[in-house]
Amino acid sequence: MAEVKLTPKQTSAFRLLTNPDDLAVLYGGAKGGGKDFLFVIWIKCWVEHLIQFFELKPSENPIALGFVGRKRGVDFKDTTLEDFKRIIPADHYRLHDNEHEIIFHETAKVFCGGLDDPKRVEKFNSANYALFAINQAEETERTEISVLQASLRLTINGKRPPYKQLYTANPADCWLKEDFIDAPKPGRVFVPALYTDNPHLPENYGATLEDAFKHNAAILRAYKYGDWLALQAMNQLITSQMLAHLKETHLRHKVTRRIVSCDPSMGGDECVIYAIENGRVLEELILHERDTMKVAGEIVVMMNRHLTPNAAVDTIGIGQGISDRLREVKPNAFIQAVNSAEKASDLERWSNVRAEMWWNAMTEIQERRVAYPEDEELRTQLCAPRFKVVNSNGKIQLEPKEETKKRLGRSPDRADAYVQGLYALAQTPVIIHADRWRSEEDEGADDVTTAVTSGMTG
Repeated sequence: MAEVKLTPKQTSAFRLLTNPDDLAVLYGGAKGGGKDFLFVIWIKCWVEHLIQFFELKPSENPIALGFVGRKRGVDFKDTTLEDFKRIIPADHYRLHDNEHEIIFHETAKVFCGGLDDPKRVEKFNSANYALFAINQAEETERTEISVLQASLRLTINGKRPPYKQLYTANPADCWLKEDFIDAPKPGRVFVPALYTDNPHLPENYGATLEDAFKHNAAILRAYKYGDWLALQAMNQLITSQMLAHLKETHLRHKVTRRIVSCDPSMGGDECVIYAIENGRVLEELILHERDTMKVAGEIVVMMNRHLTPNAAVDTIGIGQGISDRLREVKPNAFIQAVNSAEKASDLERWSNVRAEMWWNAMTEIQERRVAYPEDEELRTQLCAPRFKVVNSNGKIQLEPKEETKKRLGRSPDRADAYVQGLYALAQTPVIIHADRWRSEEDEGADDVTTAVTSGMTG
């Protein structure tokens, strides 16, 4: 293999990824910083180092040292793997198992592909790895990565290597920003790289970026200048900073309202059911189910478990059948059928009910009237939708859901169920009246509550 020349920033990251310490490195932050090249070169060099470290020999069954991939397997195959083939000499490796394994020198291998492969992800639970690398890691969820992190425990003949994690990413309002940039956790290092750090790019590459993203100033700031705050733009309804402030919130309510909210699934999307009390998620149920009777049954069970006669169901698609069934089973319950495409309550402020619900959620979050959502995927989805002002009166229109889905890589079903629940919650009857409630100044006071059980028949 010809001598490899790394940029100064690539060299900094490479040294961290090859030192004796356990370490996770986030590299990138802008277009043109040389993320893909570093990704490919480090994998090849580090696997070869581990072969020597473990004193491995060629074998018919090469030992697996780790995993490399992207969120989606098809994206890894079409982009990252093609870069690997282009950069790494063919006599250093071979592809096996329909390009799901990269075998180096017939001695060691890494699995490769997507985190969307359930069979592959299931194997992570029992795997013993020394490394993993995720390209375009801003697409991933923390829970997906946690399974891989737990697999870093490979030892061979009593020898323990330094365990390494590499994430390459463009700026995004995601878990990487929280863990590597906002408040770096121990053992996590961010190496920023801009196109100006890469001498191999054309001289006019900056102008190319300007032209490509001239219609979106936020994306331009992110991709040209590596600004991780840029995508918390003016047209982003809810930001991670807004959600983070909820960690400091101590909710106190004179009355209690409780509801079960459901966003039914369409196609392969999630069917999400939340039990919400005064802005706090009490229970979450994620289904992949389109049978209206089964979904209705799960909602009834959750209503009974949380002693509430209140439910809200998105009636677009199969939701109408679910709503009708709930009314049959619980004729005295308060079932709200929500159609997000209908006209908003104030046509001067919002283009439809969907925009009104999301604006309501944003207001509740800004005013810290809700609890911090513990589910990271829910937080990610809440930060995804964009809005625009459509007239001089300040009327708000939310982007089409398909646009959010395209940018997020999946449907924001959890966020939709949560936002709908907050919106419908305000219209529900009170569940519990508190004669006294505990304040921050009177932590010793006991709550005296009277449950309202009307409507709990069925």
